[in-house]
Amino acid sequence: MFSAGDYNTLLGGLSGNIVTEDFEGYFESNVGGVGSPFSTGVGDFRTLGGTGSGGTVNNADNTFTGSNLNDGTQLAIRDGNVFGRVSTTAALTGDSRNDKFLDSNDTFGINWNVTLGGRAFREILFTLTDAADTGATMTITSNDGGILQFHSESPSNQKTVLIDFGASVTGATIWFENRLSKYGQRRTNDGFALDDIAISAVPLPASFFLLGAGIAGLGAMRRKRRTA
Repeated sequence: MFSAGDYNTLLGGLSGNIVTEDFEGYFESNVGGVGSPFSTGVGDFRTLGGTGSGGTVNNADNTFTGSNLNDGTQLAIRDGNVFGRVSTTAALTGDSRNDKFLDSNDTFGINWNVTLGGRAFREILFTLTDAADTGATMTITSNDGGILQFHSESPSNQKTVLIDFGASVTGATIWFENRLSKYGQRRTNDGFALDDIAISAVPLPASFFLLGAGIAGLGAMRRKRRTA
């Protein structure tokens, strides 16, 4: 379960340079539906499909207006408290104005293509709120085969999740799926929120730069031979 103390302990244990995304950089005018993919500094987020029809879609806060009307088919940046989904950043910073998060918007779930622009990473830390509290089974799957699964959670639950790949990778895919069972049919209207993402960017080893210098040197020698 999430607590600011436990989260900060895990954050302090991450290696390398830490790249974060807490969605607080989005102004109030940006709150509402986001396109698919939704690109950030920690990768791209997409809906897994399905059309939400719960309270989040039809009577949540009025943040979808004009051409951005909420039809239940997209993810959303939200603020405040949306049916138990909240930002955990406020607890971490002590500032209630830090209240934004990425909302599944009652769709089947979220696909996250994790990337740091080619930089390697090993661990991913994030918070998950209000998941699997209205009948769905939440299944978190990463492309290294790891699976975390839970269901029948209390309303407005808050969790901290740490994924350690055990080695440096330059990309990963993570699925957050609402299902009827662990491998059952996907279902809508059991929304959840992602927030406070922290990824450990691993510095490339010195041998990598030596290799790059060697390749550059070979190129220079070839150019010199051609002009000789």
